[in-house]
Amino acid sequence: LSTTALAGRPLSVDDADVNEVGHGHVEMWFERTLGPSRSMIVAPAYSPVEGLEIAAAVSRDTTAPATSMAVQAKWRITSVQEDGCNFGASASLAKTRGESGNTAAVTGLMTCNMPIGAVNVNVGALRAAGESTVATWGVSLSHAFGSVTGHIEAFGQQQGKTTLQVGARYDIAKNIQIDGTLGRSDGQTLYSAGLKVGF
Repeated sequence: LSTTALAGRPLSVDDADVNEVGHGHVEMWFERTLGPSRSMIVAPAYSPVEGLEIAAAVSRDTTAPATSMAVQAKWRITSVQEDGCNFGASASLAKTRGESGNTAAVTGLMTCNMPIGAVNVNVGALRAAGESTVATWGVSLSHAFGSVTGHIEAFGQQQGKTTLQVGARYDIAKNIQIDGTLGRSDGQTLYSAGLKVGF
């Protein structure tokens, strides 16, 4: 949950930007992940001050069943460049109800806006309770075609399988977005469908 749930839908690889001050959004989505595990997630985010976004997520795994919660702070370190790169960082903490310990993650974020689209790069570290720290990584490319934005991405962690994923989002009205993804990892098909409402 802490590695992907708090990236902006429908991406799993996070960007280096945050909401404008006083603005936020709520994302809700259903996903099928490895296992296969099926989950429903609700994730609000809000920017109380310039360059800082606070987010949370609650995930209900209907297969286990199990409930997980996560919180994240995300900083935009440099200003957004329309034709260049900007940088950010995030730190998150996740916990599954009924299990001891937390999972902590820190991630460096880079977003480069280029003629081919927006390229996001993530490099970080993840530590689950009682386990060694592992490196995490991700890269994505997204491109807007009017009200539809498509993306392709790859992400994973040290000693783990790489996930390849494609997806798209569609702005159906001001501050309302629907989206979906389809991916493959370790021979299994992954998918998600979601809704995002801004405020």
